Amino acid sequence: MPEQSYGQINDDALNPMGKPGLAYLLAIVTLAGLAGLGALCLMYQTQAGMGVTGLNRPVGWAVYITNFVFWVGIAHSGTLISAILYLMRAKWRDAVSRSAEAMTIFAVMTAGLFPLIHLGRLWAAYYIVPYPSQRELWPNFVSPLVWDVLAVTTYLTVSLIFWYIGLVPDLAAARDRYLAELGPEHLKSRIYRVIALGWSGSGTQWHHYGRSYLFFAALATPLVVSVHSVVSWDFAMSLLPGWHSAIFPPYFVAGAIHSGLAMVLTLMIPMRKLLHLERLVQMHHFEMLAKTIILTATIVGYAYAVEAFIAWYSGDVIEWQNHKWRVFGPVAWMYWLCVVCNVLIPWLFVFRRMRTKTLPLLVISLFVNLGMWFERLMIIYTSQAHDFLPHNFGRYLPTWVELTITAGSFGFFLLFFFGFTKLLPTVPLSELKGHLAEKEVVPTEACSHRVRPRLPQHRPAVLAVFSNAGRLLQAAKGCCDGGFKVMETFSPVKIEELSEVMKHAKSPVRWFTLAGALAGLSGGFWLAAGTALVNRLVVGGKPPVSWVPFCVVGFEGTILLGSLANLAGLVLFARLFRLEPHPFYDPRFSRDKFGLLISCGADEYERLKEQLAPAHPEELHVHQ
Repeated sequence: MPEQSYGQINDDALNPMGKPGLAYLLAIVTLAGLAGLGALCLMYQTQAGMGVTGLNRPVGWAVYITNFVFWVGIAHSGTLISAILYLMRAKWRDAVSRSAEAMTIFAVMTAGLFPLIHLGRLWAAYYIVPYPSQRELWPNFVSPLVWDVLAVTTYLTVSLIFWYIGLVPDLAAARDRYLAELGPEHLKSRIYRVIALGWSGSGTQWHHYGRSYLFFAALATPLVVSVHSVVSWDFAMSLLPGWHSAIFPPYFVAGAIHSGLAMVLTLMIPMRKLLHLERLVQMHHFEMLAKTIILTATIVGYAYAVEAFIAWYSGDVIEWQNHKWRVFGPVAWMYWLCVVCNVLIPWLFVFRRMRTKTLPLLVISLFVNLGMWFERLMIIYTSQAHDFLPHNFGRYLPTWVELTITAGSFGFFLLFFFGFTKLLPTVPLSELKGHLAEKEVVPTEACSHRVRPRLPQHRPAVLAVFSNAGRLLQAAKGCCDGGFKVMETFSPVKIEELSEVMKHAKSPVRWFTLAGALAGLSGGFWLAAGTALVNRLVVGGKPPVSWVPFCVVGFEGTILLGSLANLAGLVLFARLFRLEPHPFYDPRFSRDKFGLLISCGADEYERLKEQLAPAHPEELHVHQ
């Protein structure tokens, strides 16, 4: 990244949130119209019945379930980039993580529509909710379809929390900008003042925030693997040829990440150009995404080969004839389209010219999205249309209703994404500014005593302002060594070395997270076992209380309640419930300035100035 200042990063990221132009408004109207057209078709289908679709016997699942699996897969890249690559300390993820997280939220919202659309009778959806009804109708927690509801709901909730928590420091930057430009009474200023949760960038807040964000990433990482594994079990738990395969969970997870990364490129390449983010989102970031796509394309290609090998090596005549029909029969065009679009074309990224120019990147990402959609349709359709009995073989063609609703889902997704680009920062300011701070900070030894961050109200305080993270750290170390024990810092980025120098105590957020996770684990098993014992139904030859299937429920409960408790701990200890910044907060601290607030008496002021002098503070403010 070319050398930039904190203020330039701030402006480049927040400028796109200005007043929308005519072209943007026309795009919003077009996408809203497309989503509305899909909604009208859904109303028609609900009134006329599922006969208006191409579904038949034996093909009972088709385009709607294809869309569900496709959109859930698209959602996986956000968690991969935000959580897994965060834990791996891959710095190239920073510029694209915010948009990928937003894409995750909107993709899961879109995916959640299709089980309801496929259900036909939308008003019966509440049967899946576990509540003590008069008729004692409880969900069957042994069913993979119920696991799906739990997994996708948990994924949406955790992804939404993770995304919002990452936004909080950047929302504070937007809040301070609007307060300065529009005044405190403007509607925009009021809205951002509320959703920024009183963030002030104090050292205490950054300390708890850093631990909480790490725990969110740790919880989301296994979740991203589990969600599409559970989706694959919708098929793998059946006995149909082509579905009943142990390779489906890793196959689906790899395919999901593959399609999700391609969608990130598809969305971010034009977004970078239209929002003038070239200085923040660079070709290097796209190149790293392309290299990751090479890996996922290879895994998907390996899965195709293993699937064929298993069908042959198993000796199962039905399985083998199903695979040969898929590869050489009337639907072979779909199979080979998947091989070309999902494996061969993405391998073009091996050539540097193909991954360092925007046009090849965009075109190849579109091919991958096309191929992954047809892969889902191929898996879902072909196994039903060519099963065990020849007289049960069938064909399927989607109707205009299904295709229009599918197009409407893309309009629905893009409508939310376009709105996101104007309402919220599309790149993480604090993380990009953190790269500058890392260059300025020099590792320093810890103080001899622990600093207390809470300032007593009855003592005067001195606020020193710096334009450099290194000088803030130097000043904090000097004041600490000079015997000052009560101080607080303010910064637009998290500075790890500050916590070490000032010997911050370990954040108690971890205990909240642990308690929530244990409660979710025990609560998940309790819910599943208690529900099963109401009617004691034997399903699929399994006893009413089947602990192995209940592990899915326990796992989702662990992640869900662990994340909610983590959020509660962060809000409590970082004092985000006050909705007002620190009393000594300066709005410049969210943009490009750093502050050190020291509590000292009048007789200590001269000694404090001597301790601060080597760090060259730009301003000194005395608060009585």
